[in-house]
Amino acid sequence: MLKTVSGSQIKNLWDATHADTLSESDKLLYRSNRLGSDKRVTNYGGGSGTIDKAEFATLYMNKLTALKGLYRGVAFEDEMVAYLPHCTFALNPRAALIYTPLHAYVPKACGSHSL
Repeated sequence: MLKTVSGSQIKNLWDATHADTLSESDKLLYRSNRLGSDKRVTNYGGGSGTIDKAEFATLYMNKLTALKGLYRGVAFEDEMVAYLPHCTFALNPRAALIYTPLHAYVPKACGSHSL
C-alpha cells in the first residue's frame, strides 16, 4: 500500500475563474503550463511548464488519422515518427513527438497527462 507523505500531494493550480476567460487554445496552453510547473510530474527537460503557443506542433487531423492505416505495431513505432512531418499544418517548424498521434486519437477535445 502506498503511503502518502505529508505535503507530497500535487497542488491543484487550476484557476477556473481565469480559465473561463480563455479561448480553447489558450486554455490548452494554461493547462499545460500549470501541469508542467510541478517538476514532480514533468519529464526532465520537458517544456510544459514554460511552453508557449508557438512551440506546439500543429498537424492536419485528416492526415494524422490516415497514418493509422500505416501503423504496423509496437515493434515499428519509431518509423511512424518519419511520417509526422508529412502531416504538418502550415509548415510549422515544431517537430511532432512520438506520442503526438496518441493525443490526436483520444476521442476527446483535449487530454492532459503527466510523465
